Amino acid sequence: MREQEASRLARERERRELEERNRIEREKKKEEERRKEQYRQQRQTEQAQEKAKIEEERRKRLLLENEVNRRRDELFKYEFGSKTTLDSFRGLAIDDVTKVRIGVFGPTGSGKSCFINTCERAVRQTKKGSAPDSTTGNEGTIILQDYLYEMFFRLVDTRGFFNYNANETVEFEDILEGRVKPGDNLLRPQPGTKKAKAAPGRIKDDCSEFSDKLHGVIIVVKANDSRLTEGRLKAYLKPARDILRRKGIAPMTVVTHRDTLHTDEACDNARDAASSATGSSLDHVFFMANYTKQNSENDLETERMAFDILHYALLSAERAVKLMKQKLKNAEEDEMMHELEKHSISGRVAPDSANASVEVFLRQLQKEYQWSSNSVREVVAKLSKDDVTSVSLLAQCWKDVKNYFVLIGMRAMVEKELKNRGLIP
Repeated sequence: MREQEASRLARERERRELEERNRIEREKKKEEERRKEQYRQQRQTEQAQEKAKIEEERRKRLLLENEVNRRRDELFKYEFGSKTTLDSFRGLAIDDVTKVRIGVFGPTGSGKSCFINTCERAVRQTKKGSAPDSTTGNEGTIILQDYLYEMFFRLVDTRGFFNYNANETVEFEDILEGRVKPGDNLLRPQPGTKKAKAAPGRIKDDCSEFSDKLHGVIIVVKANDSRLTEGRLKAYLKPARDILRRKGIAPMTVVTHRDTLHTDEACDNARDAASSATGSSLDHVFFMANYTKQNSENDLETERMAFDILHYALLSAERAVKLMKQKLKNAEEDEMMHELEKHSISGRVAPDSANASVEVFLRQLQKEYQWSSNSVREVVAKLSKDDVTSVSLLAQCWKDVKNYFVLIGMRAMVEKELKNRGLIP
């Protein structure tokens, strides 16, 4: 009986051990299946996330492509007033704004030509721009060149500026005023010469066409330029900032070589220094990765940044034109008032007299009815050719010359004033 009990216990132990081994084996299989299922689900999730990421990147790229194409089309269709609306120029003479010119200034080697080439490639969708890859800027000659000539606006390459040569202030203002034309050569005295010690004189004193002036300015600086980081460029550019402020031009600033800045703090410092040096607001300081020989592949982000800069440059240029035109209008009105005051002095013909000159008569009405100075000048010029110089002669010839008043409202007002004076029936 003891042997049988021992045998039974042994068999029972073996049975329990077998069951335990089987249980452990089953648990291992379950755990392995669970891990496989978990891995499969994780892999599916990763694949779904990767697919979603690729789809999101594709969607973003498509949106970016659409945005870049839309903004490119907008630039090709750009007409003056598109950025600020033509209504804002009401009462100002803008017929002579046949193009908008934006000058690109900066020290030699700052990346001006690369920036212009980048803009050309972005606008024209080409593999190469037409601006020279590099210029010396110290050869004693400056050659202005307009780029993107097929557009309503132009980018004007000014070649090496702000190089601490002799006095560049007059040269800078000559270019702004359009006294230097594309293709003109301007002798720049070399540092250390006798000529360099004296400020150069203006090249031309003739009155330039309004569309030959610069209406906007982009200043290009290098992020790692020691003159920028040490503050010397700010002191050197003060005359240029004063000139731009006086003319109402708010410059844009392009900072190149951003890859030399390795921290966010360095980028912020470079942006602040560039803003202080050029006079641009911080919102109008842009880090730009230009297309270069080493970086020539088309990049949508680069092109979008180029379009951002051009957008704000055109917006600033339109605002500058408005200020320039308002100043011209104010000057003309002051001149008109001076003429009217002269005619009101005792012994002179009263401006509302029949013997008053046509110009004084029309200038007086211009003040009342807010006509443009261009319209008045054109009419006066036409009447002068026919020797219609007084109000009485204007009344006598009214039927023959009233068509000189192209604006119907202007013609009606003049006729009304002549009738009120009893000069015509």
